[in-house]
Amino acid sequence: MTVSLHDRFRGLMAGIAVGDAVGRPVEGSRAVSDLYVDDLFSQSARPLYSDDTVMSMALAESLLECDGFDGEDMATRFAEAWSDEPHRGYGRNVVKVFSAVKRGIDWKTAAERQFGGAGSYGNGGAMRVAPVALWAYPDFEEVKRLAGDTARVTHTHPVGVEGAVIQAVAAHRALRDHFDRDRLLADLDSLARTDEFRAKLEALSRALERGDDEYARLHLGCWVAADKSVLTALYCFLLGSDFEDTIRRALFIGGDTDTIAAMAGALAGARWGIGSIPRTWVVEGFGKMVRLADRLFERTP
Repeated sequence: MTVSLHDRFRGLMAGIAVGDAVGRPVEGSRAVSDLYVDDLFSQSARPLYSDDTVMSMALAESLLECDGFDGEDMATRFAEAWSDEPHRGYGRNVVKVFSAVKRGIDWKTAAERQFGGAGSYGNGGAMRVAPVALWAYPDFEEVKRLAGDTARVTHTHPVGVEGAVIQAVAAHRALRDHFDRDRLLADLDSLARTDEFRAKLEALSRALERGDDEYARLHLGCWVAADKSVLTALYCFLLGSDFEDTIRRALFIGGDTDTIAAMAGALAGARWGIGSIPRTWVVEGFGKMVRLADRLFERTP
């Protein structure tokens, strides 16, 4: 069945929210049972999203309202979103950036101060970056450039930036009519600059050959560092047979489940479209993410 580009845009944005909300209640767990998802959606209340979705929304809104990247505007939107709803699960270190921005400190200075000036290497830049692939579509070079720019608003360590670029490139390739796994992996091989991601790409190749989720958990990682989660989400997507299988695989691996499932969900939604998301899997923020996707689609060439 042919999936329209519009449906792929919608699938990417909705996929972030669904993966995030499904993964949030079991963050830190390991080997989550398939029964968990069924039980979750049998309840009357919609599953709630975390900071992954909040920041994806804010990033998309900033690009749309500013007609491109504006670091000050994006940092301000992130800080305001945190201030309005601090309970959404923000990491302790990024909260320091937002607090500094709220006090009037320049966003670049605030981001660069983290970890004694080394900058954050967490997956926060990657978890929210997928809308960049929609904004820049179909310009591959702009996807790479913009992904790095948006990451540096909070994550300046090379590993944190590279994780965001990898996720954005994967989303860009997933949007294409004829998804080419080998081409994507070749892209990533050429993009990898850090020793951390070079090593993890080798581990990804072995994990894909084995098709062993436990091996992937041990050798790719499943925690908040970008090099221990971004390629894990990609692994789940590349081995997933559809959207649902991708998400269930991310939950089984465990660890930072909301972020890994959000990143994997973005890729799966981009590849298979919004129609691939089970009808019952409606979570908080689903409609807003679809509306943002529509606005981003309106500006495609």
